Amino acid sequence: MNVELRNNLVDVFLETGRAHHAAFAATDGVDPEWPIWYAEHLQTPIADALRTPFTKSQLIYCLMDADFEQTARAPESDWPEFYAKQFIERYAQSPAPAKDKLALYHSRSCPFCVFVRSAIDRLGLDVELREIFEDARYRDQLVAARGRATVPVLRITSPDGEERWMPESRDIVRYLETMSERSN
Repeated sequence: MNVELRNNLVDVFLETGRAHHAAFAATDGVDPEWPIWYAEHLQTPIADALRTPFTKSQLIYCLMDADFEQTARAPESDWPEFYAKQFIERYAQSPAPAKDKLALYHSRSCPFCVFVRSAIDRLGLDVELREIFEDARYRDQLVAARGRATVPVLRITSPDGEERWMPESRDIVRYLETMSERSN
């Protein structure tokens, strides 16, 4: 993992968390609309750090998803660290996309997987397809890495062996399109 990027994102989340708590001091930081407030304050720093544009609505969704994932998978974890990892996993650009090894964990009947496979075909990319219901080994790998067998998930392995597991069909397609553009 890019340690500098992770540290930068952790600092941005911590700083925003402190500002939010100060803004809502009267309620001890309690704010049922916190993703909206955070998105307002994080839009530029997150986009700059990840070199990826975000609309406020995308950022609200990402924050809510990170919150859901942390609650489901790692409720005792440090939230800024967890959120930084989530954002890097889903949105960080690869330093050498042409050298990355890609594997798509998918199901033939999943419409979101069809969307991703269509993009792979359209872009002419070399992506290993791993059908989780045809080979239990792939399902087991996915569950071990992500805690569940939800597909599609793109496994990105960099030349140094570092792995990222990118969920969400639209994020995967956006990554593949960006990767394809940068490789040409």
